[in-house]
Amino acid sequence: MNYKGVRKEHADYQPLFILCPGRSFSSVVCGMLGQHPELYGLPETNFFVADTVGGIFQRFDGPGDRHRTHGLARAIAQLHDGEQTEATIERAWQWLRERPTMTVRELAWHVAALVDNQQLVEKSPSNCGDFAHLARLYGAFPAARFLHLTRHPRSTGKSLYQARQDQRARRRQTVSSPNADRIEENWLKVHGHIVRFTERLPAGQSIRLQGELLLADPDRYLRQITVWLGIRADPEAIEAMKHPENSPFASVGPANARGGNNRKYLEDPHLRTGSPPKTNLTDPLEWMPDGSGFGPATVMLARYFGYR
Repeated sequence: MNYKGVRKEHADYQPLFILCPGRSFSSVVCGMLGQHPELYGLPETNFFVADTVGGIFQRFDGPGDRHRTHGLARAIAQLHDGEQTEATIERAWQWLRERPTMTVRELAWHVAALVDNQQLVEKSPSNCGDFAHLARLYGAFPAARFLHLTRHPRSTGKSLYQARQDQRARRRQTVSSPNADRIEENWLKVHGHIVRFTERLPAGQSIRLQGELLLADPDRYLRQITVWLGIRADPEAIEAMKHPENSPFASVGPANARGGNNRKYLEDPHLRTGSPPKTNLTDPLEWMPDGSGFGPATVMLARYFGYR
């Protein structure tokens, strides 16, 4: 098979990137949007954490980080071979290892060229972990659209804290949770990067949406997103997006690349709608040993996003 793909017109290609910290509904939202007939949802590819393919592997070389390349391998396997098996995943790993000097821009455009007339949807939280990653992303896709997805900082923090506790339980670690204050710090830092980045974009190239609103009323907000993107907004397209479980990446992968998205989403990718639990910005935080609350900068930014 020829893996070069068909070159797209760079000026006309407008992939959609979901910008948010981890634990912000991004797995299910990317899965939903990727089911639109004109879009193609990817797993977490982490394209833009380095300048080259070799740099991506170096960035995630630690034993606790290697799973973060699973989504990239699954995407390559699916697009090259039409399925994800241990054999096709191994071929994907080999294809990537043979190209250590390939730039991430070339890699991202290679993937884009393989999805025919659809626009990519991608949601790696690492895109926003450093402003340099966002700059690298924009350099690759200057016409991209950006969905700034938010979630209440209390819900985000609680979800991340629980995920870390679950991970320790699986590893049979008995040490208490370290760096609890970094949960809030990460929320504030990542959203600060996104606001700084999106404020520099031309009008209409980005929008901001509370994930809670989207999940509470998907018909309404999915229609708004499709109108913004200039793609089909008919009932059939909206209904397709309400079934993220139909994505080829909405399940645990083969043994040599099981990840690529939030673990709970992979185990149960169906859309669950409804209003979220009541939250506020003032009560003590469950994950802080001293019972402290959010700092003033977090409260200010959360209120700017519409949270209380």
